[in-house]
Amino acid sequence: MSADPGLGPLGPKAVPAVGRRLTPKGAATRARILELATEAFATDGYAVTSVRTVAVRAGITTGAVYASFGSKANLLLEAVRESILVGLEDVPPDVLERPLPDIVAWEFERSETPARVRQRKLLIEAAVAATTDPEIADALGELVGARLDDWAQALREWQRESRVDPAADMRALTAVSMAIDLGMGILDQLRVPTPTPRQTAEFVGGYMKSLVPREH
Repeated sequence: MSADPGLGPLGPKAVPAVGRRLTPKGAATRARILELATEAFATDGYAVTSVRTVAVRAGITTGAVYASFGSKANLLLEAVRESILVGLEDVPPDVLERPLPDIVAWEFERSETPARVRQRKLLIEAAVAATTDPEIADALGELVGARLDDWAQALREWQRESRVDPAADMRALTAVSMAIDLGMGILDQLRVPTPTPRQTAEFVGGYMKSLVPREH
């Protein structure tokens, strides 16, 4: 399975820092801004978090934030992009050697780690922002769509190797898996009891394994 999601540009308002070489200090500052923005968006909410809030927490001027990201919307999109990339890098090599249903189950088993909880909250906030900002909606759709396409390709390879029905739509299966993950986050915020990570992992992993012909 490839660890490169092949993510494209973020949309009409491309991030100024992308495509130019940053000094070590500049790269560190940019990473710090992204980390603080991610935490603020996920914890406090995108709507109430201002660029000034992020700048103050980072100990820099608002102008420095705008110089690096261009807008609050681009800051959100870069936070989502970075969160996805870090999530990919967090999968241990030994886990990547397992059959794909077990990798997917492993992902669901760790759904309550602080990093995954924050990522879910960030994506939910981004989705809310997308309902009122067409540019965020377009860019977020491209960004998350690329992530889904990457996973779908891995599923298609598993589909061929395991002789799963070729008519089964792996892109749809990928989208359903993401919907389950985000849906759990929404229910959790609504204080609705949800299955444990292990229960969810067993359900999703078990369903995928059921697609493999028994004689395989």
